[in-house]
Amino acid sequence: PNLKKHQRIVSFGDVHGDFMALVSFLVTAKVMQAPDSLEEALKNPKWIGGDTICVSCGDIMDRGPNELACLRLLSNISLQSAAAGGALIVLYGNHEVLNSAGMFHYVDPNGNVEMERSIGCALDSQLGHNRWRLQFGGNEPSRWAAFEPGGLLSDGCLSKMNVAVVLGRNVFVHAGLTKEHLEEFGGVLGMNKLARDWIIRVHHKENNNDGDYKGAKEIIAAAESRSQAANKAMPNCIGGGIGSPSPVWMRDYSQPHDGPPRNAMAQEMIDAALEELGNDVQRMVVGHTPQSYINSALKGKAWRIDVGASKGVMSGTPEVLEIIHGGDDENDEVYVLTREGERIPGKYRHVMDDALI
Repeated sequence: PNLKKHQRIVSFGDVHGDFMALVSFLVTAKVMQAPDSLEEALKNPKWIGGDTICVSCGDIMDRGPNELACLRLLSNISLQSAAAGGALIVLYGNHEVLNSAGMFHYVDPNGNVEMERSIGCALDSQLGHNRWRLQFGGNEPSRWAAFEPGGLLSDGCLSKMNVAVVLGRNVFVHAGLTKEHLEEFGGVLGMNKLARDWIIRVHHKENNNDGDYKGAKEIIAAAESRSQAANKAMPNCIGGGIGSPSPVWMRDYSQPHDGPPRNAMAQEMIDAALEELGNDVQRMVVGHTPQSYINSALKGKAWRIDVGASKGVMSGTPEVLEIIHGGDDENDEVYVLTREGERIPGKYRHVMDDALI
């Protein structure tokens, strides 16, 4: 979107199924009215951000018990923000991708209970039986049915997520971008389209909701085929795994935490990526790698905003990045907003030689 001079952009890092952390992020960002209770936050949240653009840098999923509640809150707030002239933008994290591919290695068991109560029981009732579960081979059928490409939440929820977004002089992405990413995937718009096309399409054969299988071997084979089809079709801009250089997995700009990146090529890489983006994009905002506090590195070009706020990660203290768009004739103003109400100028959060300056 075209930004107005002095328009606010706020962004927060990984949520990982922690509803209380998400509420804290939104209240700290001054885009949601502080609720009297978590129940009020879920059932009647109120957007107070006006035309503020709020960006969630991904990883709503895994490690915590309240993933669906977090998605409901973000969906509700997103609709309200649009009506007020603002926006709430949610990016893909690697954990959204893992769930969509049927890989549930990092799931909190209580998160599966939430999925079962909200999705599995409803499907049992709708279909009049529970044999639809067989096609998933015992691998969290409620979760898999919800998040797989072409699944229950693919069109109304996951298809609205982006891999990256450019707002003014800023690019937001879960883990990072390189010049090579932008060239290979057709820029930010290209990679967003690739992800959207993948998530809305069913890649496996027809669903077998009646559970007509001859035995356990056929059930397991069907589940394996389902997973393989989605993974084979997955675009590289959201693919990969631990150690992968993809936009949702790389750590070249954010590791080690709280210090300058270990990769000696990181400065050259981010310089090339920002130059390739053009349009005077000056900084990249990333999550993915937990920090003790929001900080910037690489001459202020990499802002690392994942503070590990979820109880399933490290119960870090929520902080929010705020950027005031300077328009054509002023520099942007960058601040870190704290839960205590502080507004810390970004210049005090640069890291250099393993120290905060």
